[in-house]
Amino acid sequence: MTTPEPAPSGAIYDLGYQGYEGPRLGRLYALWSLYLLSVRNAFGIGRGALPKVLAFGLVALAFIPAVVTLIVGAVIAAEDFEVFAPRDYYGIIQFILVIFVAAIASDLVGNDRRSRTLPLYFSRPIERDDYALAKIAALSSSLLALTVLPQLVMFAGNAVGASSGLDWMRDNADDIPRFVASGLILCVTFGALGILVASYAERRAFAMISVIAIFFISLPVVGTVISEIDSDQVRWALFLSPLHVIDGSTAYIFDAIPEVDEFSRRGDPIAQIAWADFPSYVWPLASLAWAAIASAIVVRRFRGSV
Repeated sequence: MTTPEPAPSGAIYDLGYQGYEGPRLGRLYALWSLYLLSVRNAFGIGRGALPKVLAFGLVALAFIPAVVTLIVGAVIAAEDFEVFAPRDYYGIIQFILVIFVAAIASDLVGNDRRSRTLPLYFSRPIERDDYALAKIAALSSSLLALTVLPQLVMFAGNAVGASSGLDWMRDNADDIPRFVASGLILCVTFGALGILVASYAERRAFAMISVIAIFFISLPVVGTVISEIDSDQVRWALFLSPLHVIDGSTAYIFDAIPEVDEFSRRGDPIAQIAWADFPSYVWPLASLAWAAIASAIVVRRFRGSV
């Protein structure tokens, strides 16, 4: 005769757990928190030394023309002082801006994909669209530290260098809305394109190379096509180069598109933009179109993410 096995038994312990009864901050708060976290990550805050050195090092390089303006302005007083023209500033630091986008975009979206934390984000009140747009907004606003902020410093430096600073500021005050507007368009366009490329690249190195290629391979390729193909229709190729489009947008905002001459077609990007002879307002619209299309693709990309 077999002895019956004892019936399973259990015990219930009251550990004092209670339901959450506090305020539920909801989707907007979660979205804002994700945006702030992404901006902090862009500058390496809360991370190791290398991301901080990379981000703040590139910011420091972007400030060099502004700092030079301040130093020269403090030493030399002139009637009409201007070391670097505001309309030329973004062209001077163009390479730094692209490297910043290439380095930071991968970290903003690539780390979450590599560490498989996307399901954790999407289990919270934020939607997939929120995640994509927050990352674009974070990279775009981070770029303001390399664009608009140095321009403000440079504006102050030019005022210091003028023999009559107040008169110089009054005469050049209209440059402020111009470099702010052109800087915002640049930041949104670069930010959306950077996040777009990084969202499809599995490895950080591939993301960085791809971002650099989007900007710096399309520029000479389009420039060569414009120079060598003898057809007016080839001017439409300019819209395939983000840097041509950004240059045209900045030149339009500063009313600085040059006159066309016999060498314009084979000249630098801004000369080719003048040769194309599109209505000038097309260029900022084209920049915003690049940003809108890239953002839409990023949103679609994350809608299909796990």
